[in-house]
Parts: sequence; structure tokens; C-alpha cells
Amino acid sequence: MTYTNIHRFLLRTIASAGVITKEDAEKIVRNLADDQDISIPALVEKINEELRPIKQQIKITNDELSAEEVLVFMSLGFDEATKSQNLFPASDLEYFRILIEQIVTTENRQITGIHALNLVGNMKSTYTKTSAQKMLDTWCRMKYLEKEDTNYVLGVRTIHEFEGYLRENMADSIEECCLCKQIVLRGYNCIGCGNAVHTRCINKYTEKVKKWPCCKIDFSPDHLDRVYSQSSRLSQSQSNTLQTEIHTDSSHENSEEMTQEISTQEIIPEMSQRVRKRKRTDQ
Repeated sequence: MTYTNIHRFLLRTIASAGVITKEDAEKIVRNLADDQDISIPALVEKINEELRPIKQQIKITNDELSAEEVLVFMSLGFDEATKSQNLFPASDLEYFRILIEQIVTTENRQITGIHALNLVGNMKSTYTKTSAQKMLDTWCRMKYLEKEDTNYVLGVRTIHEFEGYLRENMADSIEECCLCKQIVLRGYNCIGCGNAVHTRCINKYTEKVKKWPCCKIDFSPDHLDRVYSQSSRLSQSQSNTLQTEIHTDSSHENSEEMTQEISTQEIIPEMSQRVRKRKRTDQ
């Protein structure tokens, strides 16, 4: 397949958005190709051939939250050339690392907005809560995070772009789906053996086989036990406290604090190569 303007436009769209649904990708391609039947996987395969030298990739996967099939733009490079393209300074990336580790190691895989802002107190570098809130908003737009009411969860982009980081640094806190072998952060546990499985995977499997896929005991929807529990919502008083903390914090910020909005055009991120594994202190 020749690399065409259809490939280029689809790449720009996915890179700018971070994540798009496969359904939206199909609509884009149909409009560009005058309703010709062009395979999305074939397009993505050709795009990835072009991206491979610069260590970027588009991955077709499923979103744990929506269960939709999605296309995710990922940065995978670690060499000096890609390091120079980083969008975020070291302090932002330190906060991001602390944030994702806190979410993954929390039992219900989500943290409140207040908790997310208070994590700045765990940082070695100086970082304000106003800066933290700006980056939380930015990472939500980039699909690295998702927001459920007032709580933050990992977005599908983080789960796949940082899969290696999560497996290496938080192996005790993550589980692997017994069917697709990808990371499960929000799904179900088998009542017989405790193995984890994605919601979409278990639903698809039990359409044909009424047994758990891991230990083969009889399956019933009543068995399902969420890996995560529903997080309690922030009360109105907590929300007021959150706004007060942000306002108070912003009044003490240096006048050189970043105020320029990051444009969509700039958001073709090179974030993964800058989030480093923490050095182990144990021998």
C-alpha cells in the first residue's frame, strides 16, 4: 500500500487528539476516500512503518472505561533525538510519575481531585497546586487521564504508552487479563482463582462459554466482583476546599508562572521517554 494523503491526515488527526474511536477513524477515511472500503488496520500498519524510525506508534486497542475500540497515539523513543522534542519540563514529568503511581497503587484505581493536588507535597522540586491543576487539565485533554466527576483515573493512552513502565515499576499493583494478556486496571476478578479479566473480554467470552476462562468454573453474572469499588464522591464542602486551595496557592505564585495555553498543534507528545524508573534503594 502506498503512503498517501489519507494516511497523513489520519495520522495528524490521531496525533492531535491522542485517542480517537475506530468508528470515528472509519468516518474520516470514508470521507477522504469517497466512500471506498479501506481497512483501518491496513492504514495503521502503513502509518506505523513510517513512524517506526522516530519511535512512535498508533495502536488499535480497547478502552477499559468505554469498551470502545480506539486508536491510540504513542511515543516510545528513548534516544537523544526524541528526548530533544519533549514538550514538558522535568517538574511536570516528576508530578506525572507520582500521579500515575498513586492512581495505580490505590485499590479503586482512582483518586480525588484534592488528593491529586496534594501530591505536589511529595515532590522534590518546587511545584504549585495551580501548576498541578493546569497539567491535570492538559493530560485529560491529551487522554493520558480521564475524569469521572471529581476523580481522576488513568486514560487509555497512559495504560498503553506506559505499559512497560507500569510492569517494571508497579508489578505488585497491576494485574494482567487472563484472556488478552494486557493490563487490567478496571475489570473483574474470578471468584474461583482471583485472576483478573477485562469487562469486554469476559462478556465476549461468556457469550459462547458459560465458564470462567481461567479456572473453568461455572460462570454467572452474579459472580462478578469489581476489581475496583465505586469511589465516594467529593462532598460540596470538599469541592469548596479544593477551589480555596487553588486560589490561595495561585496568589503566591511567581509572576513567571506559565500562563500560555498548550495548543493542539503542539500536542504530539514525547512524554514516555522522560518518565524514568525510580532508583531502587534496596539491595
